[in-house]
Amino acid sequence: MPNNLTAFLKEILGVDVTEVFGINELSAFAIMSEVGTDMSKWKNEHHFTSWLGLAPNTKKSGGKVISSRIRKKKHHAGQAFRMAANGLHNSKSSTGDFYRKIKSKAGAGKAVVATARKQAIIFYKMVSNQEIFNPKALEDYQQKYKEKKINQLKYRIAQLEAA
Repeated sequence: MPNNLTAFLKEILGVDVTEVFGINELSAFAIMSEVGTDMSKWKNEHHFTSWLGLAPNTKKSGGKVISSRIRKKKHHAGQAFRMAANGLHNSKSSTGDFYRKIKSKAGAGKAVVATARKQAIIFYKMVSNQEIFNPKALEDYQQKYKEKKINQLKYRIAQLEAA
């Protein structure tokens, strides 16, 4: 058995899940102990996040969303993802930027759940596909978001100047 917990987790899961922003050795171990190593129990990452209690329960009628809420189900692994996401409010990572963006729009509680869901999807894809974590993809998304926001502001300035 390896000396440290990170190497032990990597040996069991096949990938180093502690590379994901916000997930440390203890939270990864708590998640692994609840979830296990076999991701074939869930059809895809959406089923996985729903099982964790991190997916919204969207009620639709006539093609319109009537309500959308997170169910009150508190799963231990879902709680571990929430705790990991809660620590990202001061993080300089792209996931920390995502947390702060959602927090400014919807509040801290919803930001924690949304960030925890994002982390759970990354965890699922890493373990099920045996892929290493690629923070570059998240950084590219953040760059596109910033460019989109700049273009929106330029358009708004042009509208105000024309008026």
